[in-house]
Amino acid sequence: MDIVEVRSVDALGPLKQEWDELLERSERATIYQTWEWNEAWWRAFRKNKRLRLLLARENGTLIGIAPLYVSLHLGTPLRRLAFIGTGAADYMDVIASDCRASEVCDAFVRYLTASRGYDLGDLQQLRPDSCLRELTAERARNTPTELLVPQEPCPYVALPADWDEYTKRLGKKMRTNISYYERLIARTFEGAETKLAGSDELASGMSALFDLHQKRWNARLLPGVLGGKKVQAFHRTVAERFHARGWLRLHMTRVNNQTVAALYCFKFRNSYAYYLGGFAPELAKYSLGTVLTAHAMRQAISEGCTEFDFLRGNEPYKYRWLPEERINHRLLLARPHSIRSHALLRLNRFERFVEHHAKAIAERQGRRKTR
Repeated sequence: MDIVEVRSVDALGPLKQEWDELLERSERATIYQTWEWNEAWWRAFRKNKRLRLLLARENGTLIGIAPLYVSLHLGTPLRRLAFIGTGAADYMDVIASDCRASEVCDAFVRYLTASRGYDLGDLQQLRPDSCLRELTAERARNTPTELLVPQEPCPYVALPADWDEYTKRLGKKMRTNISYYERLIARTFEGAETKLAGSDELASGMSALFDLHQKRWNARLLPGVLGGKKVQAFHRTVAERFHARGWLRLHMTRVNNQTVAALYCFKFRNSYAYYLGGFAPELAKYSLGTVLTAHAMRQAISEGCTEFDFLRGNEPYKYRWLPEERINHRLLLARPHSIRSHALLRLNRFERFVEHHAKAIAERQGRRKTR
């Protein structure tokens, strides 16, 4: 096996066909490991970043990809190595053929440990079944330069084959609320409809999502995450690409010829993921989020999905659907005997402390705002 490092800024584009073929041989890969997601993110956010794309080949055949970059961390001279997609992606990992995953991950970690050009590897959002996490779970206990740190929970619902069977789990009150609000919307707004956006509605549907998401969070005195032009351009590209591949599910509720709720979802293999939603805050009494989530779950079941994934975050609305949880981890790779590496590791610990307390404050403010 040969490990090749590619640093050319345009290196991802020509790899599409090989990347797709490798993804087909990786059952553990999620939609965030697709070429469509990674190339779009790199194109949108590559400023002030240096590509460090690792390719594992055997007899010329691509058997592994580690899509990485290096950037200066928070304006300091300290160099942080991270996955392409960090911040936007809920699950990240090395991409490898299932039959070679352990070997490929081990080769990548050994390569990075011996290489230079970064001070701390901060490889985030590794699922419990991530091939990189499985490899390093035992090593991290015994190797001081490798550390696995818990991140956010990712609530998900294991879906049965029938919607009625699923709602029996929810209890009478939740079932009654779903039916009540569906009837209330239909009774109040003539011509109200809930639908999936078609190709001709994609641009306007994404615009509505951006607007509704920002309004929802601004009403809670929080900034939201879809306000920036680069972020919006990235998600428009992703939506177009995912729609072309059959992976996009953009749910919309329209009343009086206006979109008042939007749910940005992905369907990949047997999983249906709820990425972000936006709902008109002035119509909060109609529980548009509950109604649209129910619509998305019905759609997932009708398509034979076995999982509805709420993705990372422990927001209270997710737990009304009685999900299970998986916990993501981040892998920290420190360079041995490096003062810069250990300085960045300490800074990382401080950032996690601040982030934890900031989230706690935001959650308390959100709960007070909705009382």
